[in-house]
Amino acid sequence: MKNSDLEIVEEQVTKFYYRMAQLNNIKKETKTKMMKLKEDLELVDFMKNFVLEISGDSSKLKFDFITGIVDRNKKFLIKKILCQAFKRKLIFLIFTHGDENLERMKKIFVSLGGRVLDIEKYNDPQKNSLALTSVISQIDCVEKHNDEAMKNEIQKISSLYLTWKYYIEKEYKIYKSLNKFNFDKDRDLLVGDAWVRTDDLNRLKRMSESSENSDWNFAFEKIEICEDVPPSSFKLCKYVETFQDLVNVYGLPSYGEINPGIFMIFLFPMLFGVMFGDVFHGTLLVLISMYFIKHAKKLKKKFKSIEMLIDGRYVMFLCGLCSILFGFLYSDFSAFSINLFGSRIANRTNDFDIYPFGIDPAWHEAANNMEFTNSVKMKLSLVIGFLHMGLGICISIFNCLYFKNTVDLLCVVIPQAIAYVAFFGYLIFLILFKWLTIDLNVRNPSLISTYVLMFTSPFEIKDQIYPGQMFVQLILLCLIFLSFPWMLLVKPIYLIKKNRVKNKEYTDLWMNQGIHMVEFGIGLISNSSSYLRLWAVSLAHAQLTKVLVENTIKQDSILLQAALLPLFIAGTLTLLIGLEGLGACLHSLRLNWIEFNSKFYGGTGYKFEPLSFKEINED
Repeated sequence: MKNSDLEIVEEQVTKFYYRMAQLNNIKKETKTKMMKLKEDLELVDFMKNFVLEISGDSSKLKFDFITGIVDRNKKFLIKKILCQAFKRKLIFLIFTHGDENLERMKKIFVSLGGRVLDIEKYNDPQKNSLALTSVISQIDCVEKHNDEAMKNEIQKISSLYLTWKYYIEKEYKIYKSLNKFNFDKDRDLLVGDAWVRTDDLNRLKRMSESSENSDWNFAFEKIEICEDVPPSSFKLCKYVETFQDLVNVYGLPSYGEINPGIFMIFLFPMLFGVMFGDVFHGTLLVLISMYFIKHAKKLKKKFKSIEMLIDGRYVMFLCGLCSILFGFLYSDFSAFSINLFGSRIANRTNDFDIYPFGIDPAWHEAANNMEFTNSVKMKLSLVIGFLHMGLGICISIFNCLYFKNTVDLLCVVIPQAIAYVAFFGYLIFLILFKWLTIDLNVRNPSLISTYVLMFTSPFEIKDQIYPGQMFVQLILLCLIFLSFPWMLLVKPIYLIKKNRVKNKEYTDLWMNQGIHMVEFGIGLISNSSSYLRLWAVSLAHAQLTKVLVENTIKQDSILLQAALLPLFIAGTLTLLIGLEGLGACLHSLRLNWIEFNSKFYGGTGYKFEPLSFKEINED
């Protein structure tokens, strides 16, 4: 920022400050004077009435008074009570004897903030009353003009406030950055280290060349080798900014680390759609988000309380689209089936004549509808969970390759991948194998029993699903049990052998590796089972929708349906869209943060915050 800009601001602020201070002093003076004149007017009116009464007919002359005796100790208490009884200011008359007592009385009342009426000044109360009224009217006019002038000044200040704020914040940012430099006394210049985006290097060179012919100049030297980890910088558009914010809450990506924000763009809405799969509710979400997108600026100014919701309008839009997609997959439109291609169950010509996409709508009317949809959604949630965490492990491999971290790749990531595929991948294999090859009308082997017996009774096969099942399961068990010692022992032994760890750090190394191994083992079970929340939330959403529909718009009477329609709308918007939608968002966020990010994401980076006036310009 140029100094002249700040000087102009300082000059304008000083000018308005002294002007407002002057107007404020005038206002205080006129207010004080007005108060005294009004008091004088009341005194004059009182004296006028009093003089008229005592100068009139003596028969009309009347004084009301009381006489009594009270304990001297209670004298001040009585005065205090009387002052509370007769609130605000009082006009008083004191009858005393002697000049000395009169002066003493005046001093007492003046010290208490009272005003003593100069009786000689008001010998003609009638005339003085008119004069005071005239003066009060004039001062009142002056006060109104002064208030109008203050109002005009405030309007001028309001119009310049944003300009002043812009220049001051700009100056503050510049000096905050300059304070990070070191002053070289010998060369009379500022020296400092800074990070610059690679894309901005050419621009920096042009600025350096152009500064040589100006009053100021600067030079820079590019440091090729730097031990410090560079900050993380993101060039984001408004469509993906919210998704990156969700990642940044968990932790900022380190420089060079694969950014989970890329995957969050489609994984977060997809997991939301699995739990919220309903064409009707998804359409409502899309319509609400489109309204927010169109009127975002106006709504932010008008409704500050829902600003966070408006900021997430693009997230809401994608969540709505995924809800519609999975709604078609579940053949669900607010508890009504969607028959797009015609049911194949009743009119099946052969075993390969199946419903083209999603669940056949005939299942909605079947007696075992709940049992079937539960089975499908539970298994689907496990398949999605396997692919989700598997993607995280694959990303971890790419991170190790990028950073050339061969030790972690061979000693940590690969054994984790082997254990993961052997433990969770085998369950997914059983699910898909049963879906694709086994005729349930002939036999229906229990996958849960098969999977549990694999660990509890590895040499016993009660219900064989495929040939060579025992041999495969024994190999998988061996791989699982070998992978954990691999994770625990190989890395510490290698680092100690290569003298990459000091003797004092041996204990910390073994403890750290042991903690990571135990954490992975616990996570292997807990993270895998955590994806069952996709099935549970989807089931709860479907059942709540069914209960609401059956008790409102599915009533036999048309009049009753019309009467209960507002209840259906209110329940849909508040319970199903509001509460259920919020719950699905939180579950989706947790699955991305814990189950997915924990497989590859460190989140130990820090944000690149260059000197920029973009935010100030936007404000």
